[in-house]
Amino acid sequence: MKNTATLLINCPDQKGLVAAIADFLYRHDANIVHADQHQDAENNLFLMRVEWDLNGFGLTPDTFEQAFSPIAERFRMQWKLKLSQQRPRIAIMVSHYDHCLVDLLYRHQSGELACDIPLIISNHKDTQRLAEFYGIPFHHIEVTKDNKAEAEARQFALFDE
Repeated sequence: MKNTATLLINCPDQKGLVAAIADFLYRHDANIVHADQHQDAENNLFLMRVEWDLNGFGLTPDTFEQAFSPIAERFRMQWKLKLSQQRPRIAIMVSHYDHCLVDLLYRHQSGELACDIPLIISNHKDTQRLAEFYGIPFHHIEVTKDNKAEAEARQFALFDE
């Protein structure tokens, strides 16, 4: 499994952003494996996603924030650091049609979708056998116009388990 960090950034667009971020990572021995950026001129917005290999990187996740803060403050960045080793827990909510669920479960099983899927929720029973095939607990919660609030409360309760 890869051991990378991904930095997600958004801030007002301005000169020097890419250079400052790349220089920061270079000074801390990062090897950038993927980077994307986008400028939205209409809204004066800069967006960036940069991923680097953590092998040999000179900062820990705990020391990253303190080291990166001066750059983030200088450019008024909102940012988030994600580590590939921290797998998110994802609940899948599916409707009557199963094509998206099939794709997600296949990608999860093949390792392409790096997450934990503790449950699948649907207002139809059509996909229950598929969930069982992949060994993921399936919860059928009927939703009608008369019970919508109650059904949503049951769904949210499952998220907290």
